[in-house]
Amino acid sequence: MLSAGGHYQTGGWKAHWILIVCLLLYTLSYMDRVVLTVVLQPMKLELGWSDTQLGALQTAYMLSYGALAIPTAYLVDRWSRKKSIGLLGLTFNLFSGLTGLAWNFLSMIFARIFCGAGATGVVTGSIAMITAAYPKIKHGRAMGIFNIGIPLGIALGAIVGGVMAHHFGWRSPFLLLGGTGLLLSLAAFFLKDYQTVNEGVTVSLGGLWRSIVVLLKIPTLRWYYLGYAMMLVTSLAQINWMPTYLIRQFDMGTDTAGYLTCIISLVAIIGAPLGGVLSDFWYKRNRKGRLWLPALSSAVSALIMAASFLAFSINFTLGLALIFVFGIINMTAIPALSVISQDVVPVEYKGLSYGVASLFMYALGGAWAPVLVGSISDAMGGGAAGLMWAVVIACSGGLLAAICFVTGARHYIADEDRVRGSLLRSD
Repeated sequence: MLSAGGHYQTGGWKAHWILIVCLLLYTLSYMDRVVLTVVLQPMKLELGWSDTQLGALQTAYMLSYGALAIPTAYLVDRWSRKKSIGLLGLTFNLFSGLTGLAWNFLSMIFARIFCGAGATGVVTGSIAMITAAYPKIKHGRAMGIFNIGIPLGIALGAIVGGVMAHHFGWRSPFLLLGGTGLLLSLAAFFLKDYQTVNEGVTVSLGGLWRSIVVLLKIPTLRWYYLGYAMMLVTSLAQINWMPTYLIRQFDMGTDTAGYLTCIISLVAIIGAPLGGVLSDFWYKRNRKGRLWLPALSSAVSALIMAASFLAFSINFTLGLALIFVFGIINMTAIPALSVISQDVVPVEYKGLSYGVASLFMYALGGAWAPVLVGSISDAMGGGAAGLMWAVVIACSGGLLAAICFVTGARHYIADEDRVRGSLLRSD
């Protein structure tokens, strides 16, 4: 991957190996999240916690994920992508395993905070490395494959969490995931990296703040950050509360709810590579399509998700069919959103750009979705009906996201043109 002039060359088997390792780690991170959602009901019965407390567990994870996204992303840009992924992957998986050993609410919150802290560095470093490893015209497809980790992780997490919790208790799947992830994280240390860029940007708090200011001056990114935050309100309401809703509405066991969540997520896998191909296709014809695609996806999927939860209370088959469609359409947005964070920034901010995105995504929207849905559910009397209306209300986030993405598209071409020609060098 090294040319005669020393430039970091794209493509080849080393690029594919980077994609595979990062995809597997991303998949494990989503398995961990979804295992927690699948075991919420047995956890509630054993520990006696309220829906608000259960939602707070995911909120703690996501606030940590968002709050530490910037310092870990800064580490990615100024130190090493592969070392950051490996080190933070070890951290994430250690505390994923320790989630299964928590003995009270405080110890569980502690484990989820450190789990989120490690996961954010894995994702930030992965996106920087993958987009560097492939030519720009293939960024959408590469991110489409990488983001298969979301529905695949949800599917595997649902099935593993549901079955293991049913037979061995709710703690067992966390122990399995933690051990597996610790071994996989070691592979990251052997990936091909690009050279760290330090073009006048000091490694200090002042340098970090100046770097953030540079990113926030890019109009596309401001609307992109806000839109992603709104989109996550809808997406994470579904991801975090779907298994619990099925258990309550249809009196299912955790294993059955896990099987259904797995099937829903496996169908949604179609959306990730489809979104990557559509993103590249639309980009070739009109570069604004990078943002028009997630705008269309977020608005349509939010409406379908609201309809699906309302339909479940009337007809199980109709609700299930609609949630299948929601998963596919919602996932088509993700590859383009990953690419946008990289396409409008100079080389030295590739990791930090997605780190700032993660902060906005969770601090302004996604992190609050689980606990807000839980609180609204409690206020509406809890049970299946209260949870249903709480999730429907959360669907408004997808509509707000569409407005933000359409507005950001007006600046995208000019912002991308400002950074064209920026070159990476091999490490």
